[in-house]
Amino acid sequence: MTPDSPRDSDASPRPESTSQLIRSERSQLAKLARVVRLADFMAILMVFATFFSAYATWRTAQVTSLVYRIVDRPYIGVQQVSFEAVDSARPTVAVNLRNFGSIQALDTIASAVPVVDGKAFVQPGAAMTSIEMGILSPTVPHFLYAYLSPDAYRAVVAGKSNLQVRVRILYKGPARERNFCYLERFAYDPPSASFRASGGSDACGSDVF
Repeated sequence: MTPDSPRDSDASPRPESTSQLIRSERSQLAKLARVVRLADFMAILMVFATFFSAYATWRTAQVTSLVYRIVDRPYIGVQQVSFEAVDSARPTVAVNLRNFGSIQALDTIASAVPVVDGKAFVQPGAAMTSIEMGILSPTVPHFLYAYLSPDAYRAVVAGKSNLQVRVRILYKGPARERNFCYLERFAYDPPSASFRASGGSDACGSDVF
């Protein structure tokens, strides 16, 4: 080999080596791209997991609040409606109220209005049929009274007149944040000599509060 001849180490790379290098680089880039795509996919999954976890937490809080509002509150209703003092000058309709819940009711206002043949009956000199009852403890009987005249009473029990007693109760729970209502109508049935429920609602307004 002459002095002017190029050495093997200075020779240009062969085409086969260049092609192999390019394939190796492409393979590395493909692996890197797969890793990046996997990382992006995992990040998206983490976002979805965080969203569903937050939704589940919110939904649990909503259900817990709903259960609390349903269970942990007073429920006032009528246990029984009956006649009393029927031989006196003021035959009386006695309404037995009960708090069927487990928590006392506050700011209770109740009224019982007798309606004879479609007209509210108010006997002159009779006691008020709407009273502020204040606190109603659970399971304890509370009474509300309405009055008739002897003639009206006799006509009702004989079936000559129709009697309906409209009971309206407004009250609050311990939180005092919401007004509850009980509105029920009771009609007297002469054949059975008893009062029977004849419709009602839980939305009778709260304008008195």
